[in-house]
Amino acid sequence: PLRPRVFRPKASPLSALSMRPQLGWTLLWTFLPLVAAVRPVGRRGMLTLGCSCAVCSLQTPPAHALASLSSPTAADTTRNQQVDRAFARSMAAGMGQYEAAVASQKQALFTRLLETLPSTDAVVVELGMGTFPNAPFYVSTRSGMGPQRLDIIGIDPNDSMRDYALRAADKAALPALGHSVRFARGVGEAVPLADGCADAVVSTLTLCSVRDQHQCLLEVARVLKPGGQFLFLEHVLSETDPILARQQQLLTPLQVQSADGCHLNRCTLDVIRAAPGFAAVDASYFDLRGFWFLNPTIAGIARRAV
Repeated sequence: PLRPRVFRPKASPLSALSMRPQLGWTLLWTFLPLVAAVRPVGRRGMLTLGCSCAVCSLQTPPAHALASLSSPTAADTTRNQQVDRAFARSMAAGMGQYEAAVASQKQALFTRLLETLPSTDAVVVELGMGTFPNAPFYVSTRSGMGPQRLDIIGIDPNDSMRDYALRAADKAALPALGHSVRFARGVGEAVPLADGCADAVVSTLTLCSVRDQHQCLLEVARVLKPGGQFLFLEHVLSETDPILARQQQLLTPLQVQSADGCHLNRCTLDVIRAAPGFAAVDASYFDLRGFWFLNPTIAGIARRAV
């Protein structure tokens, strides 16, 4: 089988296209074997809710589930289950260092978010839930703040993420604390929920992968209640390093193919600020260290217009 290649740095600035050993986990080279094995279908491979497994999206909701999912309307028959399983395994095993690096930013964001939610019950939609790395932040940041019961609904087109996500919820003791955690197959461009049903929407490393950011943000605004909060943390095109930005532009086609639709060259904060339906966007840009083309990052919270 093919193995991720580690190149040696050279003198030329563009030789930074080579990976330093400590960055070997980075997504591009992690998923190169998938390209050789099977041509992947984009992560957002469908625009309506669908599920090949009745358990995934038609499961009986918990008694205190606060929002109803739409019934499946179209199955995504083009996704490759072998690639989806491999991608889910890679995300579960290969993102630990990155999650540790952004933990303080996430903690601050989730603390702000939970402080604004109703004190009794609240619905939170996780777009691109993936393996649910955000699960601990619904517990560690609460400390008496926020809702007594959360109905967390994860939306993701990759069914193979479901078991990882539910295990992460169990590990964080969310069900034991009385919170509902559900996983439904769907995409950000067609969220399978009713208008104005969510108190908050969360997107971490998801807007890089959706096919249509504008449509996705329209959906975020649609499902949010008036005054609802949209929490986001995304890697973006570098604003501070022109050479890195050029590298991100060059590598994006390969990244899209090898990492389930992920783009390295998006100016996501500009798109969020221009999106209709939001009254305020409080966000910042910063650079992580040690993650090369994933260093440029935005994080913040946008408020739905009342």
